[in-house]
Amino acid sequence: MMEITCDACGKKYRIDETKMSRDTAKVKCKVCDNIMTITKPKLEPTPKVPEPAISAEPEIPRRVISRPAVAAEEESADEEKEIPAFYTGQRIRFGLFTKIIIVMLFISLVPFLSFWGLTWRETNERIRSDTEILMAQTAKGLGTSVDSWINNNVSILRTTARLPEIISMERERQESVLRTIHEEYPWIYLAFTVGLDGMNVARSDDVPLKDYSDRQYYKDIVKGKNLSWQTLIGKTSKQPALVLAVPIKSGNNLVGVVAAAMTVDDISQNIATWKKGNTGFAFLVDEKGYVISHPNQQFVVKRMNLNSHPLIANFRKRGWTTITTHFKNSKDGDSLGHVRSNNYGWALVLQQEDQEVFYALNRMQEFALILLACTVLVVTVIAWLSARAIVTPVRKLTDAAERMSLGELNVKIDVKSRDEIGLLAQAIGRMQTSLRLAMNRLRRKR
Repeated sequence: MMEITCDACGKKYRIDETKMSRDTAKVKCKVCDNIMTITKPKLEPTPKVPEPAISAEPEIPRRVISRPAVAAEEESADEEKEIPAFYTGQRIRFGLFTKIIIVMLFISLVPFLSFWGLTWRETNERIRSDTEILMAQTAKGLGTSVDSWINNNVSILRTTARLPEIISMERERQESVLRTIHEEYPWIYLAFTVGLDGMNVARSDDVPLKDYSDRQYYKDIVKGKNLSWQTLIGKTSKQPALVLAVPIKSGNNLVGVVAAAMTVDDISQNIATWKKGNTGFAFLVDEKGYVISHPNQQFVVKRMNLNSHPLIANFRKRGWTTITTHFKNSKDGDSLGHVRSNNYGWALVLQQEDQEVFYALNRMQEFALILLACTVLVVTVIAWLSARAIVTPVRKLTDAAERMSLGELNVKIDVKSRDEIGLLAQAIGRMQTSLRLAMNRLRRKR
């Protein structure tokens, strides 16, 4: 540590010469504002006296301000305070540079994000609404097709049941009619009649007569129903089949049952082949949940029961009310589904994965994120360049003003802007010239 004394007021200070980056430094007295020039001590035993430098302008002498003796005596002779040997500059945590970047990012990104958010929400709702409407219309059309197909076959059976040959319950007379039905309507692979005891009376094929007393459709007709149906594995075809049955009456008396068995392939052709995209498909189950039609033929062959399917379970829970909702599919992914009932209590289901439903929206979202990243990068670069163009000359002027406040009136002001900052630089330059002239006048008066 080195000690110095103000030659104007006698104030003593201690200076840490290790903090001096140069051989000389200027310090300002805190009492009388006198500027003192100190020299860092040399390590040589006999320091060399430097020759006076030749300068175009005279060296500015130390400013000496006289103080009354009484004021000087009030200061303790041994009072010592440490002050910095040179100006280090004040650090700004949240300066103009940062503020400019933040403001430009805010102004450019907020409108973009707001527009993107509103557009994404409206597009999402529109795509969902359009998909739901399409599913509902498609399901209604497919359901109507199935109902119409079944109704036509029911009409054929009811017409057949009123024929005298069928009412006679005589095998020879009935078989000629039943064979004609099979020939005219080839999808009916078997037309047959059953007596009140459940035994087969006549058939459209040459297969031996069978006992059908265990079939539900026979039991329903015997109990008084005018129409019954059942999906099952046919005794004749050994394949999934739909059997329709109506009563045979002679007057008001029930004399037997006429039925028609047909493969479910004919029913499910339009449903099983319906597809939308790569993941959209439809399937049909009967009132007990057994598959009648499905794109996966194994579901039909094995008569899979799909009552545990989320859509079917929800459909039954709500009392067979038509619903359109999201659910978790077998792959644990999100899907959108629609389910409705037909006139026979069957459930027709359409479903498609959300990823495909909202594919266009997801692509638009990816594009928006890429655009957002590019916007942030471009705005940040522009903001950085703009902030630098503004802040750099301000920092230069601030440094020049600080050095001038310490008495260095020969500081070069290197700011050549032609805007308001340039006007400020010119004003500081004029102030520098005025201060230099004022110091010269004071020197001449001495």
